[in-house]
Amino acid sequence: MDIAITGRGVISSIGQSATAFHSSLAANRTKISPPPFAPRPEFDGVWVSNIEDFYASDWMPEQVAAGTDRFQQYALAAAVQAVRDAGFESPPDALRTATVIGSALGGVETIAGSQAGLSERGPDGIARKFHIQAWPNMAAAQIALRWQLHGPLLTIATACASSIDAIGIAARMIASGQADYAIAGGADASMTELRVLSGGRYGMFQREPDPAKACRPFDRDRRGVVLGEGAGVVFLERLDLARARNAEIHGIVRGYASLSDGHHVSSPGPQGTWQAKTIGLALADAETAPQRIDAVMAHGTGTPAGDLSEIRAINLAFGAAAVKLRVTSLKGHIGHSAGGAGALSLIAGLECMKAGALVPTAGTINVDPEARFHVPTGRPAPGAIHAMLVNAFGFGGQNAALVVTAI
Repeated sequence: MDIAITGRGVISSIGQSATAFHSSLAANRTKISPPPFAPRPEFDGVWVSNIEDFYASDWMPEQVAAGTDRFQQYALAAAVQAVRDAGFESPPDALRTATVIGSALGGVETIAGSQAGLSERGPDGIARKFHIQAWPNMAAAQIALRWQLHGPLLTIATACASSIDAIGIAARMIASGQADYAIAGGADASMTELRVLSGGRYGMFQREPDPAKACRPFDRDRRGVVLGEGAGVVFLERLDLARARNAEIHGIVRGYASLSDGHHVSSPGPQGTWQAKTIGLALADAETAPQRIDAVMAHGTGTPAGDLSEIRAINLAFGAAAVKLRVTSLKGHIGHSAGGAGALSLIAGLECMKAGALVPTAGTINVDPEARFHVPTGRPAPGAIHAMLVNAFGFGGQNAALVVTAI
């Protein structure tokens, strides 16, 4: 599978373009702050990474902005960036362009807000376009509507693996001849009291007085995740088409795999067995040996169980080759953006390929001694990146991995 990535789009708490996003990551900037709600005891020591400077009207007509949930707005804004970055104002063939977008939570803000409105004001408190704003497929739908696309239109809901599954499936659709182009990625915007309080009740994060220590991926003292939000979208096309028009190719999708962990609804298997098998299948699909991978854009949530499982999976999948790997996670910078997380990792990785250095893992100081690989902290880790792996794992045992190389 040789599918060109020619466009990138990012909406994040530390940058709203691929280059701005990477610049912030490389400078080790973070956006970790208190929940943006009225104070309550349950929020003491709890941190999030929310987007404060996004204006939907910059990216779409006011009518569209008024009738959409934020997760749709994020996805559409990132898609507009990706199409423009690919060199188009609209995809060149409406029938041969697939739209595949992932989301873990869909329009949860609309759902929570409408339920609160119903309780406070009765039926008039429910969003009039509730279904259009709440249904998860409406991010992909709004993208297709933007350019009147008629190719395959899919929504992927595989928790926090959603955007990598979306990109992998879109790439396979092109490889199989179902499409020539694809707009693919993921988005979530779930910064509600409901989401933050429910995460606390489930033990997803622990109270931490210092925001710099709130999320520490692969650190031996890690305690939990920081909730985030955002979108990452890429434009994919047949490699021969990209070369024929002399497009700038940011990277090439070589391999993809997805497997079920089959262990627990939220915790991965402690030995990382099925995550390692997923990585191995993605490498096999790419016809790439483990020793050819230079860097891993890890899932790395900063949770005790999740990070340990991924550490063991990387150790197992790469064996002796793990010692030369550079591995990073973005969660300490921007929190966990759920359905957008994998795509944001991919786009950051593409920028790292260009820069010749892997961005650091914010918040991490003392790397877990079980990791056989190098986790950069404080500053980027220099060195050419010719091939990289992107991991994305989610509740329900969702394991996905993507292999991407330079041209």
